Amino acid sequence: MASSRIEASAERRAANRARAANRAHERVRARPIVPGARVKITRRCHDRRLLLTPAGEPGKGYTGAAITAFYAYTLARALLKYGADLHAGVQMGNHLHNDITDRLANRPNFKNSVHSNLARGINARRGRNDSLFAGGGSCDTLTPADEQTLNDLAYTDTNPVVAGLVKWGHLWPGFTTYGWKFGETRVFRRPNWYYDPANPDNPESVAITRVRPKILLELTDDELFDKLMDRCRQLERDKQAQMKAENRRFMGLSKLSKSKWWRKPSSWEDRYAVKPKVASSDKWKRIAELVKNQHWACAYAKARDEYRAGDDPVFPYGTYLLRVRYEVRVADQPP
Repeated sequence: MASSRIEASAERRAANRARAANRAHERVRARPIVPGARVKITRRCHDRRLLLTPAGEPGKGYTGAAITAFYAYTLARALLKYGADLHAGVQMGNHLHNDITDRLANRPNFKNSVHSNLARGINARRGRNDSLFAGGGSCDTLTPADEQTLNDLAYTDTNPVVAGLVKWGHLWPGFTTYGWKFGETRVFRRPNWYYDPANPDNPESVAITRVRPKILLELTDDELFDKLMDRCRQLERDKQAQMKAENRRFMGLSKLSKSKWWRKPSSWEDRYAVKPKVASSDKWKRIAELVKNQHWACAYAKARDEYRAGDDPVFPYGTYLLRVRYEVRVADQPP
């Protein structure tokens, strides 16, 4: 089994090299950052260790609830500061998912705020100095199709169940939007051990409202929520049936409470896979988005070459870092 997985990894590396060799221009790592993009953000912990686990540690002066409260406040603070709408979110033991709409095209700052503050705060709390998150950044996947977005929200809400940790999503002790109705607001207080109360960016309390994504507009908010919960329950029942067929048990809260943050899963991790940029159950929407991204990358590469040569080109709409840091010219939003 191990040898076949190693061979599969080697094949992926070879495919990646072939893709790079066939590219018509130097690789473009930039991605368009545009207002209103609907994105699923996933970030994994260093070495897949359970650094975000909501389990507490007796004798260390904190509980899992304190870590969860810190996570929730950090997320709420970034949502407020950078104008993002949260559709679903979950704090897993070794990774996180946030499904958002980036209303103001501030996604890089939003991610930096969430991930850097989580890293500094949890490292300080756990008495460690190394990276909290794995290198390579987050995996940001555009979700242009309505049904795919709904599936992604259900996957995020039931991730603790799909991972075999708890039998039902509402049992998860970490931060989760499972069961939140669209428009529902919950308030989180500032932790007294990390954020400076004298800083105006750190209010005493911050609210998170679960915002309905702009999908399936023929449905009311309640109807869309019911549809989402139906998907969640189906995922839960499917996982329960799988666990029963394999004669396995969910970890459960008792065992979960004893998990150690420095441990990591023993399961195999596939490596060298390409991070998906677009997810859609509609094949043609996915292809259209990928083609649009390819055209954007070509235009960006051309403008970048001209900029390096000392010219003053116009970069394609959605250029972010060069616009913010070097004030390059950027095209207007297309009609």
